[in-house]
Amino acid sequence: MKRILFVTAIAILIVSLSFAEETYLHFSKRPCHPPKVPKKPTADKLMKNWFDIKFTRYADDVTYKGEVVFIDKSGFKRTKKWIRKRIILHGKRGFDYKDVVIITYPEYSKGLAVLTWAYLDVNKQNDIWLWLPSWKKIRKVSQAEEDDSFMGSEFTVEEITTRRYGYETYKLIGEDVFSGYKSGWDGKTYCKDVPCYKIEGYPKKKHWYYEKRIVWIDKKTGVSVYEEYYDKKGRKFKEIFHYYVYPENGCYYPVFYEVYNFKTGHRDIIVMGVKKRPVFNTGISERFFTEKTLERQEW
Repeated sequence: MKRILFVTAIAILIVSLSFAEETYLHFSKRPCHPPKVPKKPTADKLMKNWFDIKFTRYADDVTYKGEVVFIDKSGFKRTKKWIRKRIILHGKRGFDYKDVVIITYPEYSKGLAVLTWAYLDVNKQNDIWLWLPSWKKIRKVSQAEEDDSFMGSEFTVEEITTRRYGYETYKLIGEDVFSGYKSGWDGKTYCKDVPCYKIEGYPKKKHWYYEKRIVWIDKKTGVSVYEEYYDKKGRKFKEIFHYYVYPENGCYYPVFYEVYNFKTGHRDIIVMGVKKRPVFNTGISERFFTEKTLERQEW
């Protein structure tokens, strides 16, 4: 039972993101400061910049509202919805960020919430609390195996929430023009003819679920637009696409992440910026991210 609760808790932690009431979903006028791509970048610098973007380290806080769409090989779809709030602490007292994530749909899991305190030191385990509304209890949980499925999708927990700069060794293998990605979700083609750097990433963990991945980094923005995952036999078994938009205020945000597993034929999409645009730099208080908030808040 603890294992199930634990995986559920981790599953609803999402990349680098946050959420708020629908009436507050608007852009902040305060600018963000995403990292710039250097003229002669190294593989390590490019990947560090990407993780800074992915975890919104260019902002002070961010709020999102979204859903996960699951599509099996027959085309059948189902959906889960969530909201999330995050504050980025920029190393204050050793913290990277604090956030809270709440499931809002389906009804049987509505109100389930997870509070996370993440640290800058990638070797230090995050503190995670799970709010169980049906029991009116908070349970402290430990981190799941990072190759566990994220919310029952083809994404892993590591791919969405826990992978950090330093988990892999990197090699810049060249430059190329990304030909575009046709989404299986809406049928549209995205990021056509985008000049990219190509980087190979090798996991430091032994006997991991992938042998290497190839990351396509947009030369202009530093965003990873496409990732290819390979097994020990050199076969590509998974692809992940990230679609971001780039407002003038510098507050980059993801519209959706899409994964396709070539082995299962399943496709899943984390939707974050389609129906409701995120909010940045609204002054969320750190005091919000406590166990007492989980107990008192009615989601």
